Amino acid sequence: MEYSIEVNDPIHGFVGLTELESTIIDSRPYQRLRRIKQLSGGHFVYPTAEHTRFGHCIGAMFLAGLMGNQLLPMIDLGEEALQEVRVAALLHDIGHGPFSHVFEEALVESRNLNHEDITEWIIKESEIGDLLEEASISKARIADLVRGRRLTKNDAIVSGIVAGQVDVDKMDYLIRDSFYCGVNYGLVDIHRLIKSVEVSDDYTIQFDIAARGALESFLVARYEMFLNVYYHKTVRSVEVMLVRLMTSADAALSLTAFEEPEDFLVLDDISLMSRVRRLDSSISPEAAEAVRMVNMLDSRTLYKSAFEKVLHTQDRFVSKILTKRKVRASIEEEIAESADVPVEDVIVDVPTLPSVPYNPHQLDPMEIGIFEVIDGKKVSQNLSDYSNIAEMMKGYLDVIRVYTSDTNRYKVGRAAREIFQEVPTAALIHM
Repeated sequence: MEYSIEVNDPIHGFVGLTELESTIIDSRPYQRLRRIKQLSGGHFVYPTAEHTRFGHCIGAMFLAGLMGNQLLPMIDLGEEALQEVRVAALLHDIGHGPFSHVFEEALVESRNLNHEDITEWIIKESEIGDLLEEASISKARIADLVRGRRLTKNDAIVSGIVAGQVDVDKMDYLIRDSFYCGVNYGLVDIHRLIKSVEVSDDYTIQFDIAARGALESFLVARYEMFLNVYYHKTVRSVEVMLVRLMTSADAALSLTAFEEPEDFLVLDDISLMSRVRRLDSSISPEAAEAVRMVNMLDSRTLYKSAFEKVLHTQDRFVSKILTKRKVRASIEEEIAESADVPVEDVIVDVPTLPSVPYNPHQLDPMEIGIFEVIDGKKVSQNLSDYSNIAEMMKGYLDVIRVYTSDTNRYKVGRAAREIFQEVPTAALIHM
């Protein structure tokens, strides 16, 4: 590809940009990502975790180029498809709101929309779409790639680069977040992974069995980063407080009532906090709560974890039930009543994810496809057939925590232990 400029990235080194990519990066919608932190509450625990979606998306684009160069020639696609997949990776997070996934919780609750829905909307309806069409690239095509849609047999490969099981988004954020947090959990040989990918006979992305060690490192790194960084008890304390701040501020400021892309694009970490700080707390209980939250965060007066269990379950239904807002609210009421504290002083937090990246297009969605060459022929296999680590990690990671004020920590912790004692001990892996 012909690059018009290079930028220096601390993770990947010099990254070449085509004229279209440079134009997109310079646009107002993309520049907004400079003001969206990658880890919404991470810097409260890891002081240098101040990096943003801006750099992450450029890193994902770079890796999409490497993976595209490896895979696309195998399905007879050239530079046009390579440019599409790079642009899709560049834009995959353009729809994130303030504090990334934290805003998404308020958005889902109020409008049943997630950041992927907003990403597609921004690509199609903002100036981003105009820039794509001017470059003879279909904005609908880019939106489909970002969403992982499969309209042709080739799309399982092309979209899988950006929105797949072991995709460039995950590869970049693991090593980038690890770097900026100053931890070693996310160290993965991504270049070994990318060089090992091939297209199977049924048009899926597979990894050479020789890269088994790199795949295992990827799975372990992802698990450790979630457990020790993304789901760190203090990081999640900040994030549950931000969720409470946003849902309260939404009632007072109509944050999620945007109707045009421009209305959404004015929302970022800085603008949201500034608007909340200017709120008159006397206008409503919601305004008062939003102001209380921002004042607590400004002084780093955080909710404390009074109870914690880390579960590993094979049952997706169990994990999904735990994340339902109504279920959590019922448990919060029960704990508050038992502890004799106000219900608003109890927060049940249950972040959950598949331990192995989930692929809904497979019969076994937690399997990762590999291949080995036997007698000169490629034979498809499952990673778990050759890796005890992959087999053991198939399941869902649920971190159940109960947060409260420091004053009520003992009472709430005791009540939570009594209520959660029914959780099967066999599911417990760490407490």
